[in-house]
Amino acid sequence: MTRRITSAVNSLVTNFSRRNALLWLGGSGITTALMVGTQKEVGASAKENKELKLVNPPTLYNATQNGYSHIAITPPRTRTVYISGQFGSDLQGNLVSADFEQQLIQAFKNLRFALEAVGAQPSDVAKTTILIVDYDQTKLIPLGREIMSLWGYKPPANTLIPVPRLALDGMLFEIDAYAVIPEKPN
Repeated sequence: MTRRITSAVNSLVTNFSRRNALLWLGGSGITTALMVGTQKEVGASAKENKELKLVNPPTLYNATQNGYSHIAITPPRTRTVYISGQFGSDLQGNLVSADFEQQLIQAFKNLRFALEAVGAQPSDVAKTTILIVDYDQTKLIPLGREIMSLWGYKPPANTLIPVPRLALDGMLFEIDAYAVIPEKPN
């Protein structure tokens, strides 16, 4: 069954342009973002690169000034790690503070701990999703500091979502992450 599917996909890719085949197949996420932002040199350099590649094409505004990259390309032969939403909790799962900034700082510490637990580094993070309760732009200042502290001028792809509430009463911030770790040869 898998061979028939692979054969059908290869046939489509041969008969259509790569971009049209992926879009026709209902491609989504990073692959579609890359194909829509079509740049042959970006695709070629990603194939040669053995590390996570963050791309901000000149045809889009400079997202790094706002703490994220437009596109993340994962290298071949990597394991994907999905880190659940980290929030401002202590080891018992209690909120460290009722203050947004204190919760944000602790959530980033917890994200670092989760990355370390699986042998990943901040530079291995391809994508994050950030949820903020009662969002307003003043919350971008401490968020920007934490992003800069963790990733410098190479932040991962990111989506920030304002929400009315999170899982626990008083919880104001949450961040999840997708990271890629190179597979170790057997």
